[in-house]
Formats: sequence, C-alpha cells, structure tokens
Amino acid sequence: MTKFEYKCVSIIGAGERTARILNEYGRDGWELVATCLFWHYLKRILPES
Repeated sequence: MTKFEYKCVSIIGAGERTARILNEYGRDGWELVATCLFWHYLKRILPES
C-alpha cells in the first residue's frame, strides 16, 4: 500500500513568485493537489521502510 505525506503551505505573492516556489517543491518530490486562495496543498510518496 502506498503511503503519502501531506503538506499545506501559504504562498502569498504574484504569479511568478508562486510558480518559483511551487517549482522548488516539485524538485523536492512534492505534487500539487489543490489550492484555495493562498493555501496550497501538496503530497509526496513516503519511501517504504
């Protein structure tokens, strides 16, 4: 069974700043799940132990 780690982050700023920050999360393995106003919900697969 695949397990996920979830994170909710607040990103306030113009589109270019938001894109840069989300790209940084993407490079770290995070996937954008949803947004609501300035809240961004992310998930990534936990490594099996």
